[in-house]
Amino acid sequence: KGKKSYQPILSFIAETREYAAGALRTGDRPDGREIAVHLDAVAESLPSTVKQVYARADSGFYCREAIDAYEKKHWHYIVVARKTARLIDKLQAADWKPSPKTDADEQCEFLYQPEGWSRAHRF
Repeated sequence: KGKKSYQPILSFIAETREYAAGALRTGDRPDGREIAVHLDAVAESLPSTVKQVYARADSGFYCREAIDAYEKKHWHYIVVARKTARLIDKLQAADWKPSPKTDADEQCEFLYQPEGWSRAHRF
């Protein structure tokens, strides 16, 4: 406690394990604006031959600004969502089906608009 600590924000290319972009930041987790700037840096680091991006992010990237950045770039994305009471209610009411192509027992999807977001997204 009281010691200097860092909260890195890093992105890698999964297929090659190459470093794409990142920063070693001080303090708490990055805010939405910082994440959007980071995603711009990732986009700039990619070769021009890259035509499609499939992004996978942890819950630190679960914010409106990150989703807006992914969509502005026309990137496909999967982001771990924070389990709010409203989201849990939607999950419990969802139509769950077997998931034969994954190691999950079941899967579902539904439209959900997190608080403060401009529109619903597929969850």
